[in-house]
Amino acid sequence: MRQPTINFDLPIHILCHHPLVYRMLEKILAPSCRLVYPFSVAQIEGLAEYKCILIIDIHSVERWLEMALRYGVMKKQPVILLTDTPSTQEEEVRILHLGVRGVVPIANVENELAPAVEAVIAGQLWIRRNTLTEYIVQRHGLAGPASKLTSREQQIIACLLEGLSNKEIGQVLGISPRTVKFHVANVLQKFNVKNRRSLQAIKTSQSEPPVKEMTA
Repeated sequence: MRQPTINFDLPIHILCHHPLVYRMLEKILAPSCRLVYPFSVAQIEGLAEYKCILIIDIHSVERWLEMALRYGVMKKQPVILLTDTPSTQEEEVRILHLGVRGVVPIANVENELAPAVEAVIAGQLWIRRNTLTEYIVQRHGLAGPASKLTSREQQIIACLLEGLSNKEIGQVLGISPRTVKFHVANVLQKFNVKNRRSLQAIKTSQSEPPVKEMTA
């Protein structure tokens, strides 16, 4: 499978109110050899024209929505939120539409932050699979809710977005290529597209980046 091109020159700006947490984040990101800088809420508007990735340590998704409303939506800079309060699928889908590109629970930041940064810089999303499916459904204008997709079809979508072949999907999910072909046909029909390339167009859209859940 073709590996995405990653921009190692893209700096990272971290909004974090606790010095110890900031140092922990800095330590986690150190092996990537990226430039890491702290920034404050007052500097958000000043970063609007810079190419960078923003990591924001915030209590909850709801608090981020308040910030987005106050300071404006940031779509030029990929945003990763660190949260310590569980968020609903509805909240996560909403913030994806507002420009957030990843959500990492602070409790699992040591395991998820580095791969989340790489995924986001590579033009992907870092989000839960259920949220992934609902977001794709909303973006592509599927008539019905995401609940119309079976759990197996959700797994198939995740694999298709990673560019896997039917044989590779079968190996990952432990099913035969023929069964994979059956599920792929159902997925394409539900999304009203003719082939997997059309489904991949969702992934390569410049206005809305593709999704990478915990498939890293």
